[in-house]
Formats: sequence, C-alpha cells, structure tokens
Amino acid sequence: MNNLTQRVLTVLCAAPFIVAAFYFLPAKWFFMFLAFVALLATFELVTMSGTRERYLVLFLAALGFVPLYTQSLQIFMLWLLFAPVIYLVTQLLQKENIKKENINLDIMRGIFVILLSEVFVILPLFYMYLLKEIHALFPLVLLCALWASDTAAYILGKTFGKRLLVPRISPKKTYEGLLGAIVGPMIVMVLSSKLMGTGIGESMIMGGSIGVLGQVGDIFESAGKRVCEVKDSSSLIPGHGGILDRIDSFIFTAPFLYHYLTGIKFLAGMRLG
Repeated sequence: MNNLTQRVLTVLCAAPFIVAAFYFLPAKWFFMFLAFVALLATFELVTMSGTRERYLVLFLAALGFVPLYTQSLQIFMLWLLFAPVIYLVTQLLQKENIKKENINLDIMRGIFVILLSEVFVILPLFYMYLLKEIHALFPLVLLCALWASDTAAYILGKTFGKRLLVPRISPKKTYEGLLGAIVGPMIVMVLSSKLMGTGIGESMIMGGSIGVLGQVGDIFESAGKRVCEVKDSSSLIPGHGGILDRIDSFIFTAPFLYHYLTGIKFLAGMRLG
C-alpha cells in the first residue's frame, strides 16, 4: 500500500469521527478532547527531542491545562515562567546527574520542550476551545478551512509545483502549493461568511490569512523536525505521521481567528454604542 492510499484511507476512516467531535461535543467536553490531543502531541515532541526525563517534562507541561481550564490566563503565564524553574531544580537535586557530561544540554533541552509545548501546542488548542465558546461551529469552520488549504495546496503543488518555497526545511513545498493553501480557506470562509458574521471581502482576507498562517505553522513544525532529525513526529496516523504533524496548522491560525473575531465584536459594539 503506497503512501497516498494510506493517507486517503486514514482520512476516510478518521474524518467522520473528528467532524463529529468538533460538531457535537459541548464546550467542556471539547476542552477535554483537545487536552487529550495536546497530551499526545506533547509526548511526541518530548520523544522526538530526545529529552531524558520525558515523563517529568510531560507532567509539567500538562499542568498548564489546570489554569487554562478555569481560564486563568495570568496563572497560566506564571506557570509558563515557573515550570522550567521547577524542572531545573529537580535536575540539579539529582546528584548523579551532575556528574554526567551532557547534563547541561539535557536540562536545556527539557526546558525548551516545556516552553514549546506550552506555547505552541497547548495554548493554540486552548484557543480552539475559546472559539467553541463563541460559537459551537467556529472550530469546525477553521478545521474545514485548514483541510481545504491542505487539499488545494497538494493539488496545485503536485500539478504545477516547480518553484520550491523552503527547500532546506520542507523540500516538497512550492510557491504554487502556497497559492492553493491560500485559495482553499478563502473559499471556505466565503461560504461561511453568514455564520461568521463577516462580509465577502472580509471573509476572503480571513481565509487568505488562515492559509498563510497555516503554512507558517507547518513550516515551523518542519523546522523543529529537522533539528531533531526525524521525518515525522511519530507514526501514530498511517500516511500522515503523528498528532503534532496534524495540528501544526492550528499553531497560529486558532489564535488569529479568535482575536480577529473578538476584535470585530468589540469594534462593532463600540460603533453601536
């Protein structure tokens, strides 16, 4: 079975369950679903980084869900500062570790992984939960926009792709594929304009921004894999790599869409007032 066949079969099997989760789950259960996804992605990040104390790093990163569940962003920011300190202290207290030559490198690797997982995995997925609180269908709209982006990018890149975009990081990405990645979500956002409460022109801007930011997130994650010298974050999803490979498009798009929509709402209220 070739890679393309695996990808198609995986999508056909998994897509209905993912759409159902995004559509039917109420906000609190959706948060739990996202937390589980984030834990899997964080474990992949910890594993591919080669961090020795992987379960300690995973535990410290996962504790960031507690203040986010109560939407205490101030406490989350404090945890973001103190979690690396706690990890550093626990490592320095282990006397046998101090004698190892690479202990400093391993400590720094663990600290970086904690920060990366909190900022670029857990926090973006939390924004998906915030979108759910605004409207039950907003996360699903973003998901469809990103799927349309990936599909259009693949079709145009495969058919017309000649000029490489970032060959040292992602050798298969082309400028032609980037065009598809922008056009795909523009179509979805225009079709969803009434639901989103935006005009056609504004929807096109939102869709284009989502397409670009989705590609930036994908390139960002690809750069991390190059540093870790791995092809995929894991082999959990046949033909698609790991969870981290599938959620990288949310890194910048989910915060963007949330703040864009809440900004529109705020400005609209100012004008009405």
